[in-house]
Amino acid sequence: MAKPTKPTEPSLYPKVRAALWALAGLGIPAMFSLWRPDFPQSEESEIRVKTILALVVVALLAIREVSPALKKNRAGLALTFAAILAAAGYLNFGAFHGRTFIHHWEQFHYALGAKYFPELGYDGLYDASIEAQRSRDPGAKLHHSYRDLRTNRVVALDDSEAVARRRAVVARFSPERWRAFVADNDFFVRENDPGYLASIRLDHGFNPPPSWTFVARIFAGWPRIDGGTLAIFAALDLLLLAVLFVVVSRTYGTRWGLLALALFGINYAGRYFWVGGAFLREDWLAAIVVGICLLEKKRNVWAGACFAYAAAVRVFPVLFLLGPAVVAARALLRRERPRWALDFALGFVVTLALAWGAGSLAGRGPAAWGEFAGHISQHSHTWLTNNVGLADVVLYDGETMRRELVDFSLPEPWILWQSKMDAIAQSRRPVLWLAQALLLFAVGAAAWRMEPARAAMLGIVTVFAMVLTTCYYWQMLLIVPLLRNRVLLYGTLAVNLGLYALHFWTPSFEMRYGLMSWGLLVVFLAFLVPEGRRSFR
Repeated sequence: MAKPTKPTEPSLYPKVRAALWALAGLGIPAMFSLWRPDFPQSEESEIRVKTILALVVVALLAIREVSPALKKNRAGLALTFAAILAAAGYLNFGAFHGRTFIHHWEQFHYALGAKYFPELGYDGLYDASIEAQRSRDPGAKLHHSYRDLRTNRVVALDDSEAVARRRAVVARFSPERWRAFVADNDFFVRENDPGYLASIRLDHGFNPPPSWTFVARIFAGWPRIDGGTLAIFAALDLLLLAVLFVVVSRTYGTRWGLLALALFGINYAGRYFWVGGAFLREDWLAAIVVGICLLEKKRNVWAGACFAYAAAVRVFPVLFLLGPAVVAARALLRRERPRWALDFALGFVVTLALAWGAGSLAGRGPAAWGEFAGHISQHSHTWLTNNVGLADVVLYDGETMRRELVDFSLPEPWILWQSKMDAIAQSRRPVLWLAQALLLFAVGAAAWRMEPARAAMLGIVTVFAMVLTTCYYWQMLLIVPLLRNRVLLYGTLAVNLGLYALHFWTPSFEMRYGLMSWGLLVVFLAFLVPEGRRSFR
């Protein structure tokens, strides 16, 4: 009996692989040669290292692509190496935030905000923090202004209305709870310099739904806030991410799981800089990706539950339902009985009802939902410079992208820029609506011939079309490899490399993330249009 022969390769393949291995081999020492003592506290130092890391990872991915002898779902050495490097890069090679694993800015909002939600609600965090600091140190030098979370405007610290409002917030606390808050707040005062703390109080407050707050209070509702407690909180997200990538690998194969990890690790917009070391900021992402995997495995009730959890804790993931809804509609029009859709809907509705009840038990009763709706409506009318979405493509002009209206001498440097954005949004609203409708039509046409799990992945495009999300939410691009389309995958990688280049060219978030929005639109259309044509055929 003749021995099976190994698949033959075109003679070009070994040469291409050798060149790519050489590129990766040269890139790794070059990456570490750029290491600086201030890495990653200096963002410039971090970006220099990660620019080369991204190039190395892309070279390693290409090596896997030109290795046809590998089974289609197996990772291979190059891809495994790429994923390990990218994961280490996401964690800043163990340096995290430089001086700490913990993201103090994020934990200030989410740990304090969750623990003291019954008293603080959505409007009291900064007021209470200032008064707590002054109660410990009456002579503390505080910044002359901070953000009033009722109006979302920057106000003078010693304005009479601001003083009265802060006293009213303190009055919500019992003496025991106030002493606990002062002690917990004091941890952030001691661990951060005054300028950093002042910047925190110019942010936009505590924003998650009451359902997220209920979950967070299971962890944060009782322990004293200190370095050890916050490190445990920060570790929760890493655990969720680990579960996510294990589930993806077990569902789709190691090739696709490690591709997702590689893309996640080198994602410019989703670096550890933003929400790494935070508190339950990756729960929605883990829920939506695990939900997609459960749909693939035909565990439809649990898939619906995961989608509902993601929607309950971040709202916008509800847009991931469009693709499965189109697939269910196709079945009904063909007079089929989509049992999977009924099971999915059952899991979704029951979990959403439980989430509403949980949110009502988070400390402020059912009224918390009305408070959240009012707060998030106000927050959604605030233009953030690091937003990504279709609206950026339609609304930005040269003046707003180049920061010509930003005046750092003002208490609110972006006030003129925001006014211009409001004016542009008002005048171009019909254009935005038309663009949204066309992109959603493209999503629907592409989803028409897909299975439910793959159609659900198109939620990344639906989110892009309908909402402006902060850049770090685009960690969801890790879903791109699971769609198994080379144009989409390598287009996304090209956009990512372009962002690293833009970082050195312009300091403007508006320019970086505005051009990211344009890049993603082009890549999404390059994927959706051929998929939609197949549906019409």
